[in-house]
Amino acid sequence: MPPADALSTAAAAVVDLYRDGADDFIARRSLSLFERPWLDRMLALAPPGRIIDLGCGAGRPIAAYVAGQGRAVEGVDASEGLLAAAARALPDPTWVCADMRTWSPATPAAGVIAWHSLFHLRPPEQAALLTRIGDWLVPGGVLMFTSGGAAGETLGDWNGAPLYHASLDADGYRAALAAGGLEVAAHIRDDPSTGDATIWLARKAGA
Repeated sequence: MPPADALSTAAAAVVDLYRDGADDFIARRSLSLFERPWLDRMLALAPPGRIIDLGCGAGRPIAAYVAGQGRAVEGVDASEGLLAAAARALPDPTWVCADMRTWSPATPAAGVIAWHSLFHLRPPEQAALLTRIGDWLVPGGVLMFTSGGAAGETLGDWNGAPLYHASLDADGYRAALAAGGLEVAAHIRDDPSTGDATIWLARKAGA
């Protein structure tokens, strides 16, 4: 594991990396929609209503696909440049510039997607946010997110700068979800169809 001070510095710099590197992120982001089977599964499970794309980036392909399925979309990201690109390409969704660690929606939603975004937060922040998301959802609402495959913190590379990633273990995620009133509906570790992403699908009781 990298030194603690390096991890702390990199974790604090994630938002700035995506702000400063918005154009590069857009250029690199795959639009092949390999996420589609999981998006379809999530939308089939979610009740009617809007979907929050948490860490939406430039809105393509995930928010664009969800909107194309007839859902209202609220995209949230801390990068002004990514959101500006999203608004140019997709004027209908609502785009919100905010830090997911402190933001909350004005009204409950039918679903929340956090695809390759939650894992940029430190483990305690992830746990706290997952628990809060339970309050964001209507009864029967659905959350889908990706995580690392095992507990730990690591540094990737973003144009030569360290890019922070972290994960809880499976029990930690289950506990955080349960604290928010969410039950795991599906979970797969290292799904080869999504580039070995670890995927969680959880549902709020009460529908």
